[in-house]
Amino acid sequence: MGTIAIVSRKGGSGKSTLATNLASYLARRNDSVTLGDLDHQQSMRVWLSRRPSAAPRIVGWLGDSGGLARPLIGTQHLILDTPGGLHGLGLAKVVMAADANLLPVAGSVFDRESASDCWNELRAHPKVASGRCRVAALGMRLDGRTGAGEITEDWAASVGLPYIGALRAAQVYVRAVENGISIFDMPETVTQVDRLQWLPILAWVDPVLGQGLNEGGPTDTAQASARVVPLRPITTAPVAPAVAASVGSAHPAGDSGSSSGPPWLRWLPGFLKRRR
Repeated sequence: MGTIAIVSRKGGSGKSTLATNLASYLARRNDSVTLGDLDHQQSMRVWLSRRPSAAPRIVGWLGDSGGLARPLIGTQHLILDTPGGLHGLGLAKVVMAADANLLPVAGSVFDRESASDCWNELRAHPKVASGRCRVAALGMRLDGRTGAGEITEDWAASVGLPYIGALRAAQVYVRAVENGISIFDMPETVTQVDRLQWLPILAWVDPVLGQGLNEGGPTDTAQASARVVPLRPITTAPVAPAVAASVGSAHPAGDSGSSSGPPWLRWLPGFLKRRR
């Protein structure tokens, strides 16, 4: 079983967004995925309760960073959403359970300082120091117009923390979370820019989970795009006419059903109109 923990001491860093989208990507590859929630706020439980029944299955698991009991037998991949402020014994237990830790870092100096403190503790752990648990940072909700990505990347280099990319601040993530889905469950024409930002992240994640981009597969970011699952909405009903006119039909020929589309997709027309 491959385990990736999403770790950040600062609240609002984007841990839940990262965890849900990563779990959804793996589920759309037909992998067996468990989304573990170690946070008392149980954000993952809320997201899974909103997830459409037609979506690829993701198993929810409520854990405890103090105990970290093992999830259900048969789990192929475990994604752990951890609580804010994790340190000391709780952080050490997460490291012992994980094959990798991802540190989402937002664009403020407070986020970078918090991540620096967490990284200093992580790098001293024997499992990280020996290379048996990989650690990397990625920028979250960064505005490309402000140079926040470059600032965050320079900070990571200054503290010796591997930096694997950044995700922009986009309403598409907010809307996806509200509907229990991810950008990988949505039409490619709506999420193309965001999916491109995920390529270096997925290229880093795949070997950790045993999918091995370096095991006879592509190794560079451009080639890694072939591993990202094809984007098809998780329904066989056609999208509403207004959506089809904006993004094109993403359904196979011959599909039929209600012209209004599924409930979780009805926000798209207004969202796309605002983007124009």
